[in-house]
Amino acid sequence: MAGGQREEILLQFDEPGRYVISQQGIQGMQFFDMWGHPHDQILATITVDGTVRTQLPNTPIEKMTFTPGYKEEDKIQAHDIVKTENIVFSMGANRNQAPFPQYYVNGRPFHPDLIRFKAHPGEAVEYVLINANHNVHPFHIHVNRFQIQEMGSELSTERYPVLKNLLEYDPDIWRDIVVVPPNGRARIWVHHKSNYTGKTVLHCHFLAHEDTGMMATIFIGDEDFVFRWQDHKELLAGITCGVLLTAIVLIALRSAREEKQPYDRVVMDEVKAKAMD
Repeated sequence: MAGGQREEILLQFDEPGRYVISQQGIQGMQFFDMWGHPHDQILATITVDGTVRTQLPNTPIEKMTFTPGYKEEDKIQAHDIVKTENIVFSMGANRNQAPFPQYYVNGRPFHPDLIRFKAHPGEAVEYVLINANHNVHPFHIHVNRFQIQEMGSELSTERYPVLKNLLEYDPDIWRDIVVVPPNGRARIWVHHKSNYTGKTVLHCHFLAHEDTGMMATIFIGDEDFVFRWQDHKELLAGITCGVLLTAIVLIALRSAREEKQPYDRVVMDEVKAKAMD
């Protein structure tokens, strides 16, 4: 597991004692070529005494089947996919801009009023997750889980042996997080269930990354029409310039006519006077 990744586990202890869950041997996974991070560390300590407080299951763990509420027939098929969209995680290094570094989804930082992706309830969508950086980005989407269809990286597994574990996946497992490999990609299929509509988010599961811009809003459902002038700045600016230019031209034409009419009247008066003489 890489940083930001999540797994659900069931532990069964046969003997009383003190047990630890630790993180070991993943130096260099989060930031490739930067050894020493994340450090080996203890994640949890579990103390087991000899008192039996609950009835133990009759089925051995190795024979149990765990699912996140999805049935076998819920598995997404290729013909279910209605569209494919790219989601690119990238970083900026502008030292004159806060926050530093900058984190983007499809080249733009998060904005709470901007809907970046849309889907309809009940449809299945393919997302190609692209990591443009030399470190991992764990992708996380709320509400609906997904199945991984492909993992890949431009980096060599010979140079980075830990990458081999990162590229392993089971297409039948439903997940809500996948670690997008450095300089790599992950292709996932998401089934947007029909029991939820509204706005939700997708983001990098590193807190520092999502809080500084690597997050986007997705809307599930038929969005009501809401006019936001901020979304149409260029159009409104063009219309305003056009109206002003038209007004200026009309004023200029009117001024020219008003200056010409007195001159014409004077000339006609002189012609009439000469004719009468």
